[in-house]
Amino acid sequence: MKSQLMQYLINSCKALSNFIDQSNGAIEIVRIARAISSLYCAGIHNSKLENSIALLMQRQSNDGGWTDPEETAWAAGLIGQIKGTSYPSYNAAIQWLQSSRSVGGTWGQHSRDRARIPTTSLVLTLVPEACSDEDYMWVAQEWAKDLSGSVQLSYKAGFYLLVAGHASIRDDAELIDRTIKHLINDQNENGGFGPWKNHPIGSDPWSTGVVLWGLSTWVDRVDPAVIEKALLWLRVTQLPSGYWPYHYLDEGTSYALIGAVSAMRAMASRK
Repeated sequence: MKSQLMQYLINSCKALSNFIDQSNGAIEIVRIARAISSLYCAGIHNSKLENSIALLMQRQSNDGGWTDPEETAWAAGLIGQIKGTSYPSYNAAIQWLQSSRSVGGTWGQHSRDRARIPTTSLVLTLVPEACSDEDYMWVAQEWAKDLSGSVQLSYKAGFYLLVAGHASIRDDAELIDRTIKHLINDQNENGGFGPWKNHPIGSDPWSTGVVLWGLSTWVDRVDPAVIEKALLWLRVTQLPSGYWPYHYLDEGTSYALIGAVSAMRAMASRK
C-alpha cells in the first residue's frame, strides 16, 4: 500500500512523523497513539513506531488503562496490532475497558459520561476483544434512532458503518443501505463532509476521514464517485505543511490519513 500512496498522503505522513519527533513524548498519549496508528495504517513500520509503542506502555496506568476510553482504545489498539492480542499490556487494557463502561453499558468520554457512538465504535474497532455482541447492537440501535431523528451527524454514520460488519448486526442490510444513502446525500458540493451538509463550519478533515473510513468497509455498495470526490477534497485542501486545517492539526490529519488510505485500499481491492 505504501508505494501506492498519492503524494499528498505521503506529505501527511511526513507531517505526522515530524509531529511525533517534535512532541518528544510530552503530549497526550491519545495524540501520539492516533498519529502512529495512522502511519501504521499507511504501511509505515519503523524504529520510530517501536519507540512509540515502548512509550505507550511506560505511560500505561497500573490498572491497565490510560486517561480515558478513547485514549485507551488508540493505545491498546496499536499495541495489539504490533505486539499481538495476547500481549500482557493489551490484555490489561481489555480488563480496564470492561470495568470502565458508562451507565449506558458501552463507552463515553469517561465512566460517568453517557455512552456515545463515536467512543464506543472506536473501542469496537480498535480493541474488539473487550466487546460483546450487545455492544455492537447498541451502536446499531442508537444510530437507527439518530437516523430517524431531526439531526443526523455524518461522523456518527461513518462510525456506525465501521462496525456494521460484525456478525451480530451485519444482516441489517436496510439500515446499512439507508446510512450509505444518507451519506451520499450529506456530502457537500465540494466533496468533503462536515457534521452535516452545509454546516456553518463547512467540510472538515476529521468528519471526512471518519466517513471515508466507514464507507471503505462497504465499498461495493458505494458509488466510487462519492469516495473520489472526498479524496479530491482532501487533496486540494491540504496545507503546504502536509497537515489539514483543524483545531488540533495532528488529530484532523490522522483521521484524514486513515480514512483516505482505507478508502484507497478498498477501492483498489474492488477493482
